Amino acid sequence: MPRPAASTYRRHVFLLMIIYVGLTWLVWPRVHTTTNLPLRVALALVPIVPMSAALWLIAMDVVRGDELQQRVRLIAMSIATGVTCALSFMAGTLCAAGVLALGGDDLMWVLPATALLYSASNWFVGRRYGGLGC
Repeated sequence: MPRPAASTYRRHVFLLMIIYVGLTWLVWPRVHTTTNLPLRVALALVPIVPMSAALWLIAMDVVRGDELQQRVRLIAMSIATGVTCALSFMAGTLCAAGVLALGGDDLMWVLPATALLYSASNWFVGRRYGGLGC
């Protein structure tokens, strides 16, 4: 299957992220006020659809790339995952110590934060390899 242009890929992922954030902001307040359990579960899972589609696009982009593009993307994902894990662990230890009060709602932003860190580190690592435009 031919690889779509980078601008098309970026546009689709960006659109899916905007849909995710929009659905989260629109639907999430209703999750706490809904008393019907099946409806509550459905509302809570709605934002997962665009995020899963974005993750699929990212995975397909990595798989369809040549060896150098795959290397750049996997290094970038390693950086993004490591930074996100370190920040999440730091927040968790601060919560356990009673210094910081976070709820479960805050965990919903871990994946979008990882995606943003991935984009930034992908650009940074790509520049290290001569500005691949990755």
